[in-house]
Amino acid sequence: MFAKRLSLLSGFLGAAAGWCLVASPSGAEEISVSCLSFPKKAPTSIELLVGPGKTIPIILQSHTLTEPVKVPRLQSWRFGKSGTNAAGEFAFKTYGQVKPGAARNQLLVIVVKGSSPAAGLNILSLDGSQKSFGPSQMLFVNLAREQVAGLVGGKQFRLNTGKHTIIKPQADRGNNLCFASLKYKRATKWRTFFSTNWPTLQNARGLVFLYNDPRSQSVKMHSVVDSLVRVPVPEP
Repeated sequence: MFAKRLSLLSGFLGAAAGWCLVASPSGAEEISVSCLSFPKKAPTSIELLVGPGKTIPIILQSHTLTEPVKVPRLQSWRFGKSGTNAAGEFAFKTYGQVKPGAARNQLLVIVVKGSSPAAGLNILSLDGSQKSFGPSQMLFVNLAREQVAGLVGGKQFRLNTGKHTIIKPQADRGNNLCFASLKYKRATKWRTFFSTNWPTLQNARGLVFLYNDPRSQSVKMHSVVDSLVRVPVPEP
C-alpha cells in the first residue's frame, strides 16, 4: 500500500525540553509552508523560530489550512514560545520540531499532544504541491490506537497506529460520488464505523484524521476539505 510512517511513534522529533539558544545559517532557501492542526480546538498562536532571535507567528487551526508563509529552510523547524533566559538573552522554548522535507511547498500536520501546545507537538511534513497531493486526492492519518482499514472509491488501504496514506478515489457511485467504508480492528474483530457515499473532490483535496473519542474510546473521524481554487487576497 501507499502507507508511510507518521512519526508519532519513532520518526517524529520529540519536543525539546527547557529553553535553548539557537543559531541558523544565513542565505537559507525559502520554503512555502501551510499548517493544519489536530485535534479540533479553537485557533491559537505559537511561534516558529526562523533565525537567531527571530520568530514568526503560526496559527494552529483545525478547520482549514493556514495561508502559506515563506520560511527559511533550516536543519529543523522549531515551534514553541520565545522568551529570555536568566541572563536576559533571547531564548526559545521548543514545543515540537520537524526536519523540513525536500519540497519547496510543504504542508505541516501538527498534532497537539495535550490540552495546550506547551504539552508538546508531533509534526508531520508532507509535500504540499499539487503534483504530490492534488485535486481529488485524500490524506488519511491514523491517530487511533487500533488498526484502521478503508475502501474509498475503489481504493483499499490499511493503516497501523501512527501511519498515513494518500489515495485518489474514483467515482464509482455515479457522477462525482464514491462509496466510502472505514473499519477498525479491536481484538480480532473488524467493526465498521463509517459507511456512506462521498463526493469526489474535483477542485479540492481532503485530509482525514482517525482518532479515539476521549469519552467513548470509539474510533471517530475528523475531515477537512482544502479547496485548490485560490482566491487572491485583495491589496490593502
